[in-house]
Amino acid sequence: MKHRRTFLGVIVAFGLGLLAWTALRAAALPKVPTYTVARGPYRNEVLAYGVLQAQRSTPVTVPNNLQRPMRVAWLAPAGAVKQNDVVVIFDASEVEKQYEDGRSDRASAESKMRKARAEGDRSSAALGLDLTLAQEELKRAEDVAPTDAAIFSRNQILESSLDRGLLQKRVQTNDAKKMPVERLAAADYALADIERKKAALKVTQAEESLKSLKVLAPHDGTLVYPLYWRGDGIAIGDTAWPSQTVAELPDLSTLEAKVFVLEGDGGSLAVDRKAIVEIEGQPGLVFEAKVRRVDAVAKTRDRQSPVKYFEVAVTLDNSQGKGLKPGQRVRATILIDDLKDVIAVPRGALFEKDGRRLVYRFEDGRFRPVEVVVGRRSLGRVLIEKGIGPGDRIALADPERREGPGAAPGSTGPSAAATSR
Repeated sequence: MKHRRTFLGVIVAFGLGLLAWTALRAAALPKVPTYTVARGPYRNEVLAYGVLQAQRSTPVTVPNNLQRPMRVAWLAPAGAVKQNDVVVIFDASEVEKQYEDGRSDRASAESKMRKARAEGDRSSAALGLDLTLAQEELKRAEDVAPTDAAIFSRNQILESSLDRGLLQKRVQTNDAKKMPVERLAAADYALADIERKKAALKVTQAEESLKSLKVLAPHDGTLVYPLYWRGDGIAIGDTAWPSQTVAELPDLSTLEAKVFVLEGDGGSLAVDRKAIVEIEGQPGLVFEAKVRRVDAVAKTRDRQSPVKYFEVAVTLDNSQGKGLKPGQRVRATILIDDLKDVIAVPRGALFEKDGRRLVYRFEDGRFRPVEVVVGRRSLGRVLIEKGIGPGDRIALADPERREGPGAAPGSTGPSAAATSR
């Protein structure tokens, strides 16, 4: 019995010691989730969606001689076309109205020209007649003028002199009026002629437009309708402007993917980055690719959304003979970084306070802020170039908030992602 009691006492003492050690161990552990730093690979990929397009294509444009925006009345279905097949037909109503208005304006201008010529001829004839009459009266007055003071009284001689002076003024006035009247008639005629020419030009343009209402395919090929910024192509009833591209005949031997990368993920995008392109709706059809072009400025794709994207052109390898067509939707995985031996930590472990980037390293039973130098970032991880090393334990949440005054034991504060960049 004595040995038994001794044995039980030893067991109880050992159990109490184990409980005490566990309690001390628990008290020493941090109250926030942690991450152990280690060196390893860092791979950053971005996912982008878009459509297939050809690097080279023949545009089908609205003819320049239409001279006005046109409404689309008919569109050929996308697919194979032959040279000179009709691709687009525009509504003729506006052009026909322009043609009829031009003809009416031309007829009106020609009537004004005839009127100006007739009035000019009439005015010239009237002035010529007045001048002839004034000259005849002046000649008769001079022939019978009383100049002999021995025969005629002084009053008769003065009256005759005044009459001859008046007739002389009439002759001079009629002669002076002839040139301005002719010039005025010529100006009216010239203005009417300008109106006629303008109307004739409108008629000519309308005639040319009537001949250009049908847009033909320039050569054999596959007809596609490119997508506009709003995400759809031209449709019946839309308005098209002269020189606007309404369709394309792509070169199917030079296909590429046009994809859109979120502005936040495009900071490290560059030409010649490797990519993998998958064709949606065709499982297993995957191509190795390479970035050919990256837009310098991110743009919105929808007026209703402020989200901006970088447009990226990705060239496909070995795509010929695979039955691909422009307009097919694709998903591209673009490799941004592929590093082998670096330190990368979760984004939730990075904080920014007072203009400094910090992590909280667990040392001597507590978390201490450590300033770090940050490198590239991905959606979930951040490269650390300086400040911490392998084996360090860092907090995945802000320990100062979790352990601050008034916080309940074991409570959780705001996520570090809210304060990290």
